[in-house]
Amino acid sequence: MDDIDADSLKGAAEHLIETLQDPAVIILGSCPGEGKVSLVAAFTPTVVDLGIQAGKFISPIAKLCGGGGGGRPNFAQAGGWKPENLPNALGKAKEDLVSLVSEKAS
Repeated sequence: MDDIDADSLKGAAEHLIETLQDPAVIILGSCPGEGKVSLVAAFTPTVVDLGIQAGKFISPIAKLCGGGGGGRPNFAQAGGWKPENLPNALGKAKEDLVSLVSEKAS
């Protein structure tokens, strides 16, 4: 989501996680300005009950974008300074989530 500030990204994630059926995971990223990256992770209760926490999950994804972050088990925000790495970071987030959910659910 290009040019979306961190607050709007947070609002979008909160809306989506409330709208979707449990289990659901939302990972959103944007480049709100020159040299900036914003990331948000929102997890429903079933995902958190599997032992997958948004705060712990988003930190290594943000590191790929030259930053860091954290938060609660169900919601986290992060930032970085390498917007050119955002597509790869979001791809890694998807791969990691599919792997984690598959592993924990079995």
